[in-house]
Amino acid sequence: MGFIYVFEAKVVKTGEKYLIYPPKEYQEKLKKLHGEKVKVIVIKESD
Repeated sequence: MGFIYVFEAKVVKTGEKYLIYPPKEYQEKLKKLHGEKVKVIVIKESD
């Protein structure tokens, strides 16, 4: 069974790493996936 979450996120730099920072309403959902491998599709729309 698969899950698909669609949301806008910020890309932030912490030290040498870049992180995708989801909105608060998705943080609890994504916390359940800790340690799991997931696939991420990043789409940058033109302004």
